Amino acid sequence: MSGSRLRPADPGQQRTLRQAALCYAAHGWPVVPAAFFDGTRYACVQADCVEDGPHPVWRLWQGRASTDPDVVASWYRLFSFAVALPTGTVFDVVEIPEPAAVRVQDALVGHRTPTPIAVWRERGVRLFWVTPGLPADDRLTAMNARIRGEGGWVPAPPTPTRRGPVHWSLPPDEAEWAIVAHEDLAKALDSLN
Repeated sequence: MSGSRLRPADPGQQRTLRQAALCYAAHGWPVVPAAFFDGTRYACVQADCVEDGPHPVWRLWQGRASTDPDVVASWYRLFSFAVALPTGTVFDVVEIPEPAAVRVQDALVGHRTPTPIAVWRERGVRLFWVTPGLPADDRLTAMNARIRGEGGWVPAPPTPTRRGPVHWSLPPDEAEWAIVAHEDLAKALDSLN
């Protein structure tokens, strides 16, 4: 069980999370604070929260996501929050289980179509940034992939989780903050057969 009981942040971790959130916002990626794993449980601002995993701290978070640096910085002043990125507007995210995710990443790099890719060890998946509106795809379904689109969100590095922080396998700056297009993802998936 989660619940509110937020504790003051560890200054170093709080600074790291704030810097990451501000970096995403500066690149036009809306940010929303998420429940923080404090080493024991996921702490949330909702006193009656029962979610036991990362999640946006507000039930009605969609209207509060922001790229405004003053707003984003204010969220991280007193407490540590994890970083959540809404999907479906600037990008969608495809969640692919390991080890298929490694093959997809290798194919994208081999086709010179890099995109930001994060590793979420708690779920055993990698997160692939794609342009919004990705349609269902039989190849992704066969991999047990999940498309996080409109109304969804993903935890962003360096969000702490039970199995370690979410981290970049291919950081956005190495992909020049480019998001892979649907057709380029399809070509990479075709090359796997």
